[in-house]
Amino acid sequence: MSFEVEHEDIAMRGFHSQNVVLFVSIFVLIAPGYCYRLSDALKSGEGDLRIPRFSVQIGHLHPSRERAERLQASIWHKTKIMAAEEGRLHAKRNGAYSRILYVTDYSADPTGQYDSTRALQTAINEAFKIATRHELLPGIPDLGGVEIHLEGGDYIISYPLQFPSKGGGNLVIHGGTIRATFTFPRDGYLIEAWSAYSVSLRANQTKASLRERKQRSLPLSKEFLAYEDIIIRDLLLDANFRGGGILLVDSIRVTVENVYVTHFESDGILVEGGHETIIRDSFFGQFITTGKDPRESDFTGIGINLISNDNVVSDVVIFSAAYGIAVSGVGNFITGVHAYNKAARLGGVGIYLQLPGYTQTRIVGCHLEGTGIIAEDPLQLEISSSFFSDDANILLRSTKKSHAISYLTIINNMFTGSSRGVPVVQLDESAGRFTAVYDTIVDQNTAYGMNLKATVARATLASSYTWRLNLNERLLFRDFIQNVQYSLYVSSNYFPKHVLRSVKDNTVVVDSDTRVSGTVSVLVDQSSDSLSLRTSVPEDTELTRSRVLFVR
Repeated sequence: MSFEVEHEDIAMRGFHSQNVVLFVSIFVLIAPGYCYRLSDALKSGEGDLRIPRFSVQIGHLHPSRERAERLQASIWHKTKIMAAEEGRLHAKRNGAYSRILYVTDYSADPTGQYDSTRALQTAINEAFKIATRHELLPGIPDLGGVEIHLEGGDYIISYPLQFPSKGGGNLVIHGGTIRATFTFPRDGYLIEAWSAYSVSLRANQTKASLRERKQRSLPLSKEFLAYEDIIIRDLLLDANFRGGGILLVDSIRVTVENVYVTHFESDGILVEGGHETIIRDSFFGQFITTGKDPRESDFTGIGINLISNDNVVSDVVIFSAAYGIAVSGVGNFITGVHAYNKAARLGGVGIYLQLPGYTQTRIVGCHLEGTGIIAEDPLQLEISSSFFSDDANILLRSTKKSHAISYLTIINNMFTGSSRGVPVVQLDESAGRFTAVYDTIVDQNTAYGMNLKATVARATLASSYTWRLNLNERLLFRDFIQNVQYSLYVSSNYFPKHVLRSVKDNTVVVDSDTRVSGTVSVLVDQSSDSLSLRTSVPEDTELTRSRVLFVR
């Protein structure tokens, strides 16, 4: 113990002594040049005593100044190295383990010339051994904030870096680049967190089969959670078209921030099961491009694949992938996403909601460029305050499961397109017509160069005797008006009797008992949020056959 302390003191005295010597050296080299230029200025009698950086006579640095700047650069480089060594020396005190693990200490090659798989994996294993006496969730050891520091290096690996299956939490891995070699397994991910407990939960499942959509998200099983409070940040992950970037299975409260994931074949990041993963301030792209890429039709993979509940994706750019974000969980929040991953006309999808009848997701303040949103049988879905450009739109898809839309809100969005007649919201009923629409609002959106569609429509028509207002051009659902309000304005003193005759095929028909010049204004709503009074109207009226018999 005394030897280690003494060694540390000697090292510190040596460090300070070297700094003093280097400072004296640089002063001796700089001073002559400075004095030389000062004497010239005094002899010339010039009032401005500022010392020019370049010699007027020869047009380049004075030799003394040039030597001094070379020495200064060398000193700065040596000082950084010595400071790093000093930090490592002070990281251990009284024989305790440092909580900052520098991967080069484990023989990782920061130049990317040699395989660093074993070294990086050893550093990860060591980090999970540094546990405190505390726990996070029951059974998850608290690692005390241990850091795995990649030191700004560029490392190549031939096998996935796996977090130990026993689990742990309160850990950070950051600060470098990890690239897959050409022998990296195609079903692997550069960084994987998949515990033995999770493997037992998913008997006979492989990493590839985790990506299969199950039409449901797995419930949160606390007994299978192994990782908590893990931070993965400040990384570039290059999968080299061999697998994916990050795999998180049955983890909770994991943060992925400031990562750049590229050249993935499967997923930029796959979150399966678990809870409360935060993905923010990051970039995902299979190919590195700025859009309109000639290879765009060949884009595959998924930027962010969430088969999980209650996650947050914010301030993320997805610039190339077949699907930008795929969601098969509930309670997810997506905001600030810019997706131009693959054009819809080429089969691309910006955000794909694949949990029919159980969506419960909010998409707010995003930019979908050329690629839109697909929602299957949405339930409790909000899409608001977003920008859809280059003919991007929202597609509501009926599935074989429910053929229903419930509690859907699409409001306050902007759409812009190429004036080709693309609707801002579109129905895909190839698997069956939507037979139920409940509490759905599509309204207060704006469209430039696209066809505006809504569940609320207003129209005015001047005529006499019969007013027929066809609202199919504006209404989203065909033959599905469920609420009507109308007013009749006449210019004469005569007060005619009038009646709402029909709303069949989204056409409102108002009749009067006599020919009169007047104007009818109507407001219709396709959402069934009102009280049904079907028994109060005779069965033989056309109104009964029109499906609409609701009052406010």
